[in-house]
Amino acid sequence: MKFSRALLLIAAALGLAAPAAAQDKFPSKPITMLIPFAAGGSTDVAARALATVAEKSLGQPVVVVNKPGATGALALGELAKAKPDGYTIAAVNEIALAIAPHMQKVVFDPLTDFTPILNFGVYTTFVVVRAEAPWKSMKELVDYAKANPKIVTVGVPGIGASAHLGMARLMLENKADVTFVPFPGGAPTVTALLGGHVSVASASGEVLPHLKSGKFRALAMFEDAKIADFPDIQTVRELGYNWNLNSWVGIAGPAKMDPAVTQKLYAAFRAAMDSPEFKTVMQTFSMLTITEDPAASAASLKKSYGDMGTLMKDLGMGLYAKP
Repeated sequence: MKFSRALLLIAAALGLAAPAAAQDKFPSKPITMLIPFAAGGSTDVAARALATVAEKSLGQPVVVVNKPGATGALALGELAKAKPDGYTIAAVNEIALAIAPHMQKVVFDPLTDFTPILNFGVYTTFVVVRAEAPWKSMKELVDYAKANPKIVTVGVPGIGASAHLGMARLMLENKADVTFVPFPGGAPTVTALLGGHVSVASASGEVLPHLKSGKFRALAMFEDAKIADFPDIQTVRELGYNWNLNSWVGIAGPAKMDPAVTQKLYAAFRAAMDSPEFKTVMQTFSMLTITEDPAASAASLKKSYGDMGTLMKDLGMGLYAKP
């Protein structure tokens, strides 16, 4: 009897040790990072920079896969169904998790179907036109849009993206009307403006090289923080509007991930934020660096989801559109 009890105790101890041992070995194979947007945009390039550096400390490749579509919902639907073992993660942002679910029915619950790992940045978002465009200020553009409804075409990285919502709110408050043209990310939005396929673009750091070259002119930015290279770009608050948009970007996994695995991933990506590669990308796109751990990232998501729901209702957009 004593011998049998001893065996049971040993077996129980081994059973308890097995999960811990599995956690210690994580990761033992490549990790897939889904990007819900097109290649070349600020989210894609920043997440790739983090992945490249983090895989050195993780000891396994982090394979980046772009899956644009449905304002990020396509990739996040796949993430929500993935096994919560840490081997499938995704770059996430306010657009995909806090805005898209108010725009359309999605196959996931943004507050319960994911494990936030890290928030690492905040976008800067600009309203820009080509250098030869007739509008020299936001007021001139708004006045033209009021006098010529639907004539101004505005390229945005997805209907429901923060860049779209900012422009939509600005036009609503001025009783002006434009035609929004959605693209699957910031890079194709900028390409469309370069080619003259749209007359205005509302996008993030993808516009900066063209501002520096003189091909674009900035009319406004939606964040309060100024950027060193372009201190004269006016914020919407400076233009007299009592609001701003500070849209975060981060990394998440499926719900119910083991806390030890989540912490390993957080530590690896947090350390990667100190790398020259990552800092260069953030500077290139004029993204503001933040550091939010899993708990803080979850709190930001919850707040954003509530705030954006209120904004969408005020705009009468998405699921709250009037018939």
